[in-house]
Amino acid sequence: MTRRPKLYLTVCLTLIAMVPVAWLFYPSGPDLANAALAEYQIDKMTCSSCVGNIEKALSGLDGVGAVEVNLTSNRGRVTFDPDAIDSRKIGEAISDAGYPANLRLELSAQEYAALQQKQSQLGQQYLAQVGDRLLARDDFEKLVQQRSMGVAAAGKSDQVLKAVWQDVLQRELLLAAAEQNQIIVQDGEVNARLDELRQAHQELEQVVTERYGSMASFRERLRDDMIINRNIEDHVCAGISDPRERQAKLQSWYAELQENTEIIIFDPRLKSLNQGSGACACCNS
Repeated sequence: MTRRPKLYLTVCLTLIAMVPVAWLFYPSGPDLANAALAEYQIDKMTCSSCVGNIEKALSGLDGVGAVEVNLTSNRGRVTFDPDAIDSRKIGEAISDAGYPANLRLELSAQEYAALQQKQSQLGQQYLAQVGDRLLARDDFEKLVQQRSMGVAAAGKSDQVLKAVWQDVLQRELLLAAAEQNQIIVQDGEVNARLDELRQAHQELEQVVTERYGSMASFRERLRDDMIINRNIEDHVCAGISDPRERQAKLQSWYAELQENTEIIIFDPRLKSLNQGSGACACCNS
């Protein structure tokens, strides 16, 4: 029996969907009049209770402002008043709490103010930045609107927002990796794939309009899928045929990719959603 081609390529994406994605964003409060910023690499964190312990250790220090700790990337960012405390003392407090901290970068008050201004300007048009890729706010809102259709239950909006963000973020990470390897898919290849789909799906135009809004949007999505899959086949899983080996390779590769790619969130809704996490009893005091 001949199997009809799928409307888009999701096999490789599905294989790594279980891998957690890290997010980073610059602390947003409480405000300090003369805030500098320090970022630390923090070891020995195992759960959200570790994050709480670090936050608690810093909460009693004069001059410390906002604290954001990311469990997946093992990084923490702290705003502070350089006239009241320095980055060394902050790092020592984190280390004394049981989590060895090494300073990765430090921005002066002037540098941090300039960064905040830049982010504020970018945030008017963009949702986030993944590596060097900026995510357009309008495109994201269209996806959220499409996903929200038929979702009538109260309290579902945050779930939809977070689900769409995870999908978009994963795709952007994979595209960023393909860009680094200079993966190219020619127009003729996309056209050939579209012809296959048209032959296999007589209702293609209707389905595309319902799911993607237009054939142009679907074509762009299709090209991205082809680029992602080519990068995975040529540079990640080349020569690996066993499904379990492929999955293991994809997972380890993607974990490294998301760990090494800086993700800056501009949108306050996503910041709020991503800050929340469940507690763990392994190190509660």
